[in-house]
Amino acid sequence: MSQIKSNILKKENFNKIFSVASLVILIIFFTIMNQSFIGVYNIKNILTDMSPLLLMACGVSFVLFLGSIDLSMGSIASCAAVMLTFLLERMGPLAYVVVILYGLAAGFLNGMLHTKLKVPSFIATLSTQSIWQSAAYLISGGMPMVMIPAVWPYVDWAKISIGFLPLLFLVAAAVLAVCYVIQKKMVVGRTMLALGTNERASRLIGLEVVKAKVVAFTISGLLAAVGGIFFAVKLKSGIPTVGEQYNLMAIASAVLGGVMLTGGKGNVLLTVLGVGLITVIQNGMNVIAVDGFWQKIVFGLLVIIAIFMNTDKSRRNLVVK
Repeated sequence: MSQIKSNILKKENFNKIFSVASLVILIIFFTIMNQSFIGVYNIKNILTDMSPLLLMACGVSFVLFLGSIDLSMGSIASCAAVMLTFLLERMGPLAYVVVILYGLAAGFLNGMLHTKLKVPSFIATLSTQSIWQSAAYLISGGMPMVMIPAVWPYVDWAKISIGFLPLLFLVAAAVLAVCYVIQKKMVVGRTMLALGTNERASRLIGLEVVKAKVVAFTISGLLAAVGGIFFAVKLKSGIPTVGEQYNLMAIASAVLGGVMLTGGKGNVLLTVLGVGLITVIQNGMNVIAVDGFWQKIVFGLLVIIAIFMNTDKSRRNLVVK
């Protein structure tokens, strides 16, 4: 048993070192290719671009702790972006509250479908993904919605920076800290990890299994919606497809940060490594003008590497719960 634990610890340490080393090497490479990569303006761009992805990666980490998956995050973010754009003109700042409540409701729905109706998380969230994506198209009429100048004062806070740190990134970092406290200091957070390790044992010792699962999916939905808010205020528009690519990106970020797809292992704080790695790759390839199709190939290869490195191959016949 001690040998197994030692091997797991070595693997986790290797994954952390790999992510940090890769990040440093990429920064050096892109800087050599283009000196403007480490300029203050580009650093602010990187941190701004990181912010919504960091939120979504934090949210999905809790679901991954369970050994489950959430495929609806991107659609929830897209719907939140168009909802905010649509409602700001009609409700003013109260629109933020409505969109946040929507995110809570969307995540709660996923949790209830999974726990009460016993629908596997893959199927449940794939179904709600279709619902929220369709809702985004219906609200926007299938076209990007541009915010009118009258509502710009409600979103100009997104342009605020403290030094070279954008306010969007500072908010995302604060959310990351709260998520870390939930995971490490609260019973519900520790229960999520216990469920991913052994759900049957967790039930036998009296842990609140259903509550932990519903909370995990609710957090994921909430942070996906806040990510959608970030997209909307950053772009001053609601694009019904803005979150589509972020499902895979958020999951890959969490996995690169050490969260196991099989559940039971990971640290939400380290998702920042995965988010940083993916954002730096995207930004760097844009800076050195790499073709968009090649960018997708590189990203696909990165996801394969991340999943290969963080899959617990000692466990057999695993399915997504």
